[in-house]
Amino acid sequence: MSGAIFSDSWYKIADARVSLLPGVVVHRQFWRGRAWVVLEDAYSHRFFRLSTEAYDFIRKLTPDVRVDDAWQKYLTDFPDKAPGQEEVVQLLSQLHMSSLLYFRDGSNDAEIFARKQEQKRKEWKSKLLSFLFFRVPLWNPDHMLDKLHQVLKHVPNWLVVGLWLVVCFAGGLTVLQHLSTLADRAQGAFAMANLPWLYVCLAVNKLLHELGHGYVCKRYGGRVHTFGLMFLVTTPLPYVDTTSTWAFPNKWQRIFVSAAGMLVDLFCAAVGALVWASTGPGLVNSLGFNLMLIGSVSSLLFNGNPLLRFDAYYMLADWAGIPNLYQKAQQYWYYLGDRYLLGSHAAIAPVDDEHERTWFLIYAPVSLVYRLLVTSGIVFFVMDLWFGLGLVVLLTTLIAMVFMPMIQLFKHLTGPMVQTHRSRAVAGAGGLAAVLALLFFVIPFPYSLNAHGILQSSRQTILFAPVDGRILKSAFGYGQTVEAGQPLLAIDPDSLLLDIEQVEMERNELLILQRQALTGKSAEITAVNKQIDNKTQRLSDLAQRLETLDLKAPHDGRFVSIESREKVGAWVQQGAELGHVIDPTAPFEFVAVVNQEHAREIFDAGQGRLRLRLVGQSEQTLPISHLVVLPYQRNRLPSAALGWMGGGDMPVLSQDNKGETSSEDFFEIRAQVAPDAANQVALVSGLKGVLSIDMPSRSVFARLYESVRQLFQKRYYLG
Repeated sequence: MSGAIFSDSWYKIADARVSLLPGVVVHRQFWRGRAWVVLEDAYSHRFFRLSTEAYDFIRKLTPDVRVDDAWQKYLTDFPDKAPGQEEVVQLLSQLHMSSLLYFRDGSNDAEIFARKQEQKRKEWKSKLLSFLFFRVPLWNPDHMLDKLHQVLKHVPNWLVVGLWLVVCFAGGLTVLQHLSTLADRAQGAFAMANLPWLYVCLAVNKLLHELGHGYVCKRYGGRVHTFGLMFLVTTPLPYVDTTSTWAFPNKWQRIFVSAAGMLVDLFCAAVGALVWASTGPGLVNSLGFNLMLIGSVSSLLFNGNPLLRFDAYYMLADWAGIPNLYQKAQQYWYYLGDRYLLGSHAAIAPVDDEHERTWFLIYAPVSLVYRLLVTSGIVFFVMDLWFGLGLVVLLTTLIAMVFMPMIQLFKHLTGPMVQTHRSRAVAGAGGLAAVLALLFFVIPFPYSLNAHGILQSSRQTILFAPVDGRILKSAFGYGQTVEAGQPLLAIDPDSLLLDIEQVEMERNELLILQRQALTGKSAEITAVNKQIDNKTQRLSDLAQRLETLDLKAPHDGRFVSIESREKVGAWVQQGAELGHVIDPTAPFEFVAVVNQEHAREIFDAGQGRLRLRLVGQSEQTLPISHLVVLPYQRNRLPSAALGWMGGGDMPVLSQDNKGETSSEDFFEIRAQVAPDAANQVALVSGLKGVLSIDMPSRSVFARLYESVRQLFQKRYYLG
């Protein structure tokens, strides 16, 4: 063991007479080939892990011997592995807080073990700051799980594994076969009518998830003494306490207990997929879809994410051989700051080897960034439900993640741990704060807006089907050169001729009625004449449409037909896009879309250097001769390729099958491509690309403040 040999706090525990409580159960484990000892309080089922060297020392403590005498003897007998005094102080304090120590004269060293009260205060602070995430224990399910285990232990393991594989494979295959239908169905998952059933499936799936953890823990000899409800953002969900897995000597058993819940989720998702695909619209179909959605999302995005402290996190910690990975990674980064920034040379690194050091260096910052993203999402989710409660969540988040660390740093800088080098520590902390303030508030950084769009010829015409019908002939193939007036496509006139014949018959009937009404009332003749005029106008319109069935090139260029309409005999609907006539000699322009916030920045700040890169030719930057932002909002995309359905970034309405109607208004940018750009790259109408617009340099704070202000204006109509 390492650490300082002597401690200023030693006198506080030197005369104490302590030992482990008689009811403490000792479990031995191996982590990455190194032996460890896990102590369990048989009454509270709390666990404490310590090294074999520390346990050897703790075993020497008896109620008849003072701590100082026991330490002096251990130091004499085992000088190479004896703990330092500061380590003994910390070890006894931690064991006392875990209720694992017996004091012969009672625990009257309140000054020494005041950390227990501090720990309780920290727990209460944590509960207050996480008031949307708390647990309520309800009952002890251990006896029920015993009975369940007695029933299921006779089922062969190969049968359970085989059933799980078959069902999950069938469910996954079903999902792949119905991907397009699944995407459309997912659009209404959060509709008000579906929310109650979604929550029912969530509760059932979570119940089975937790029972999976509990049963596997029981199967390996563990105990499950708590079943209760945890409230996640006011949503009650079941949970079980499987901390007894800490005592399992085999890490793969611990990993399987953690994975059991996700395996149940995937099984439920597969069953839901099979039910959804094999039933028609109705309650059963809706329940199957919701179960599939909940089971897959919870497993892949939450429980299967090791950056969140759910199932995959504990699996990763056991696999890597680093229990309490999250806390230890944080402690290591605190050590780095204390040792190298504040100059605390006596700081002890909480690492055992380079393996742990690598894990701590990577895991802490990555999990912090992901935690910030998830926290931000939760804050906005709560604000959408109840704005006032969302502000409370935001305030508690800022207190927990910003102000409390600052208070702890201040206490550390004014405390005894930096007494010998306080000037260096204050200078280091102040210097870091100054650098961060300069980078965040003062120094302007260049940035640019990226607008996604497509390349278009400034002279191109879209051809639409004038009527419903089949293509009789196609005079030109894809990309062939055409001249103005040349026939391109011919639509079968049969349906239109039938309409003309029908209208003519109706008009003839009206003419007969007109002759019969000549001897009748004048009002009847007036009505018949009006109907005859309508039919005559209808025939004129149909005749004009008949002339449009032969589509001709409106100007010189190249004919680009839509692939699905190219073959003779293909059926087209009225208004369907049949192709384009593009003039390759005309200048090209890049048509891009930006949201309202970016458009405002361009209007307010103007534009700097422009850079256009096309997909597949991104190594070349095309020159832009002129740029215009159309000063009005639109919601019709210039091309479906810019929407989500076409692989673009703009959200589109699910009701629009063509994917051309954006769900939010945008502004359109038109950039004229310089004539000499064709000498650098191949310019083809329809190519996607990105237009980068350099904006004036601004500080990080200015940009962040403006983004947050715009978000609150747009989302909550504030500011």
